[in-house]
Amino acid sequence: MKKLVSLVLAVAMLLSMTAAAFAEDTQTEPARFVIRSNSNKENKTENDKVKALIEEKSGIDFEVIVVAENTWNEKVNVMIAGTEKFDTLNLTAGGGVWANYASNGAIQPYTEEMLNTYLPNVMAMVPEEAWVPCKDAQGNIWALPRHETFTAGGVPSIRTDWLEKLGMEMPTTLAELEQYFEGVKTTDVNGNGDPNDEYGYIPYFQSLFSGPLHVYYLGTKGDCNDVDRFLDEDGTVKPWYMHKNAWALVSKGAEWYQKGYINQDYLTMTNETANDMGATDRIGMCSGWYNMGLQGTERLVAANPDSTCSWAAIPNFTDAVSGVNAWGGNPIYMAEVALSATSEDPQWALKLINWIFDSQDNYMLATYGIQDDHWVLSEDGKTFTQPEGATDRYMLEYQLLEWYDYDKYPEPLVTKENSTWRAYTAWEMRNQINAGIKTVPPFDYYVPYDLNGTEAEFLTDDANTLIKEAMEKALVGELTEAQWNETVQTAWEIDGQIRSAVWTEQYNNFVNAD
Repeated sequence: MKKLVSLVLAVAMLLSMTAAAFAEDTQTEPARFVIRSNSNKENKTENDKVKALIEEKSGIDFEVIVVAENTWNEKVNVMIAGTEKFDTLNLTAGGGVWANYASNGAIQPYTEEMLNTYLPNVMAMVPEEAWVPCKDAQGNIWALPRHETFTAGGVPSIRTDWLEKLGMEMPTTLAELEQYFEGVKTTDVNGNGDPNDEYGYIPYFQSLFSGPLHVYYLGTKGDCNDVDRFLDEDGTVKPWYMHKNAWALVSKGAEWYQKGYINQDYLTMTNETANDMGATDRIGMCSGWYNMGLQGTERLVAANPDSTCSWAAIPNFTDAVSGVNAWGGNPIYMAEVALSATSEDPQWALKLINWIFDSQDNYMLATYGIQDDHWVLSEDGKTFTQPEGATDRYMLEYQLLEWYDYDKYPEPLVTKENSTWRAYTAWEMRNQINAGIKTVPPFDYYVPYDLNGTEAEFLTDDANTLIKEAMEKALVGELTEAQWNETVQTAWEIDGQIRSAVWTEQYNNFVNAD
């Protein structure tokens, strides 16, 4: 009887274990991904068609919640505050951004068991260095890494047809660039009869005092992202305005503004305004993302097929005050896919990501859509083309983890015949940049700065307000160098030194981590 009871108990235990295992491998709720909108992802018309095919092939049900970039923080914070259940959160917004989510308890770290059990394909393809932006000083992994093939977004671009009209060569120094600005200002280069409606430089969605001037004077990254720190000679991380060349940067930007090289309503200018200026043939150089100038001038070319409008990236200057003869760029790897704290059973989301990288067919389906419908493989097997209108039907919606590896997967083939003027011009500029233009990422791009729980947590940001007001006064010639230095010292005393102490500690902890 005892043996029988034992046997029954053993069988019951085995059945329960089997049931548990079966339950573990049975999906009960769709995997939910929250991603940041890239361009007009959410407006594609054949997403459901691609999604259905992915679900059929992978055997995994899922949902993708696309949040527009301009409402990202607001909507994601509402989701987090409401403890809305989802599995992963897209973080492609810069280095160390996961730290804020982690400190607020919005995300959870990946365990070794998760990574090895559910993401073997990802673990196999990701090199060790790609995990750097995803880890804290203790080695916890807070995100899956993204791989870029093109990191030189901060390279400024220039109207080469205007250079030709002015009889000038491509500028190689700041002085030569200013000669170009002066030529644009004093010459009716667009030929509309008004010599005063053109501007040499438009800084797209960034401060005039950022962009290329940051690399030129401070040696720090100068692309579309704000630059607010530098590593001082004494090993401390300080606000940018404490740099010995900060006034040179500010005064140079102010000089350009006062000379009319930049539109006088620059402070209130939007990207839409800048694009309208491009569409009316009024922009001679731009910064921000390397191809920003193409957005407006695309409309110009469409309206005038005989237009000679042409753009090119500006090669590195040879006379940078900082000694860093490069433009701003990003690292090749960034933290992207974080695991939500509300995810109770993340295996299905992770399994789907892993499925994408199980084969080229899976990757191309998730990234570019259905073969022969949304894209066509070229004869060489290394490139593909997109039929006319394909990008309006599907592109990138279910990519989930951006990992561009053109040695492994086909890359788009861009030609004049199969591309728009904008796409082809951007492609030419990328090739030009890849051919030899140097870029520099921020020294601390990967550092997960987090003011929560530090002495800097409740700073009012009054110091940055003072600096901003001072720069605006400099623009209109109402600020002297002595007044700038006085403002800088005040800002430093208000909160600059506190931020510096926290930044320096966190920077050292990160770079010295095992």
